Amino acid sequence: MPTPDAPKRLVSFWPLQIGGWALYALTTAIASVPYSHTGTEVFAVVVELGTSFLASFLLYFLCRYLWRKGVPLFRALSYCVVVSYVLGVACTIVTRLMQMLWTNTTLPFDWSIALTEAIGVSLTLDGWSALYFGIKHYQTVEQQRTKLLSMEATAREAQLLALHYQLQPHFFFNTLNAISSLVVSNQPLLATEVIARLAALLRNTLSFPDTHTVTLRDELAVVDEYLTIERIRFGSRLKVSFDVSDEANDAQVPRFLLQPLIENAIRHAIALRPEGGEITISARLAEQRLQIDVANDTCELEATDSYQSHGVGLANTRARLGQLYGAHDATLMLSGENGRFMVSLRLPLITEPIVSLSMVGR
Repeated sequence: MPTPDAPKRLVSFWPLQIGGWALYALTTAIASVPYSHTGTEVFAVVVELGTSFLASFLLYFLCRYLWRKGVPLFRALSYCVVVSYVLGVACTIVTRLMQMLWTNTTLPFDWSIALTEAIGVSLTLDGWSALYFGIKHYQTVEQQRTKLLSMEATAREAQLLALHYQLQPHFFFNTLNAISSLVVSNQPLLATEVIARLAALLRNTLSFPDTHTVTLRDELAVVDEYLTIERIRFGSRLKVSFDVSDEANDAQVPRFLLQPLIENAIRHAIALRPEGGEITISARLAEQRLQIDVANDTCELEATDSYQSHGVGLANTRARLGQLYGAHDATLMLSGENGRFMVSLRLPLITEPIVSLSMVGR
């Protein structure tokens, strides 16, 4: 049964076989120009080239058999050297016989001369064998390299998806916990509204195609659904403002990139302030990169390390950015000043959805 790569093998074999022998024939013809006046010698060269070309097919089947059997390279080349010499002797004998028939003369035939002349043909076939094994080795190395890169991309993609799916249960758990708190505090109408908003958010989330990224516009729509739920919980204590440029709206960002950052801001800052606070989300293009800032009022300026340790939000976001863009292509920085805490993201400017990690230039 033919293997799936049989067409590729045939496509690559024939151009190399015909092109290589054509080049060899051209070189031989140029070298034979000084003897062009001797028709007998020219005929002998032509016959020798033809028989060598046919002999290379016999050698091809031998080389392919040795390669498929996994015979060590040195041993396989040794076999080919012996067979090449035998084929060289056969080519020399055929050349002599054809030369005798073509000239209608009786030329002396000496075995010692035939065995000596066979060395030239044998060396040509030896070179053909070495080239065959060299090409096969190169193809094997390239196949292994491609397979390794594919496996690495698959592993990175699986890790990225694991991080992505880790975020969603975290978000859903916190939302369900908020609904539970509303029920316990005897606020059934608000709980019902939150459930309706959560259903709308789920529909919005699940309607996205199976890609790693979405436009910032779509990501902000999901964020707005989430903030609508949180506004029901916090009322006037939660204020949100957006400052997003039109160009930034069309840029691609990882799905669920902003929600964990905003959740951190609400949980570890706004919720702890009796008067609440404001969250500001801004985005713009700068130096062919996407700059996103999420800033919030805080009850006190905690250390950056303290914020980094809060749940899976920041750590998971960093891990996702590293998997998706590479260790140095995307950055997440934290800063605090004048009662405000800010998370700053700088991402590569990408306008097409990333379906697979192989699409990301590295």
